[in-house]
Amino acid sequence: FPSHDRAMQHGDTDLDFRLDPRVLQVPLFVDATTIADHYAVRAKLLTIFTPSNMIGTLTITSDSYVRSIDVEVLGGMTMDVDPRAGSAVRAVVQLRAADPTWYDPTAQVITLTPSVAGTAFAIPMAIPLTLGTASINSTTTIIYDGTWLSYPVITAVGPITNLSITNNTTGDIISLQGTTIAAGTTYIFDLRYGYKTVKTTAGVNKIADVTAASNLATFSIINAPTATGGVNSISVSSSSSSSPAEVTFTYYNRYIGI
Repeated sequence: FPSHDRAMQHGDTDLDFRLDPRVLQVPLFVDATTIADHYAVRAKLLTIFTPSNMIGTLTITSDSYVRSIDVEVLGGMTMDVDPRAGSAVRAVVQLRAADPTWYDPTAQVITLTPSVAGTAFAIPMAIPLTLGTASINSTTTIIYDGTWLSYPVITAVGPITNLSITNNTTGDIISLQGTTIAAGTTYIFDLRYGYKTVKTTAGVNKIADVTAASNLATFSIINAPTATGGVNSISVSSSSSSSPAEVTFTYYNRYIGI
């Protein structure tokens, strides 16, 4: 998005850019030996590719990789018959991907759990006893292999008090200062494209527990060259927690093309 932000400015100022939705034309060839088979195939294709708001997944498999993209059927199909192919059906399906990036359908999962912090020490007893304050206070490194940023789904299982999640590479944070996720409660931060929700597993909206300084809209795992070598440093902290508390990141390696 260029801008002329000063009077008589030479050239312009590069503000940002965005990706347009991706429209795909998928050619199909279905063999049929009789006219009856031909019309049965046509009817089946029209049933499968009826325009709707339902999301489907197109997956391409090669010898080197598997890539998927989430799509909707954009419009009516075009069909024709090749006299050289007998009664076979040729068709073109038009699909639209609101999120125009591809992804590896194998999910990447990272889980952080509480550790004893502070002045912890062990007292030798018949049953060893450890004293100290348990909290989640960990930093992990994600080496991201994608060529486009990925918005994760973050699951936080209580008990956790004052949860804070930071991508040190981007500076984005998600903070629940002043909030305790109770034992037996799970918060799901769905940061994916088109979602951006914070709910419990029971579907209760908890976005009000997220502080105003948080970056729910932009929190992501970023790719090179924005992140040097694709390295994302992720920190998770809390003032207190105990088993079975954990914070899990689930994301997909995403790609600008195939």
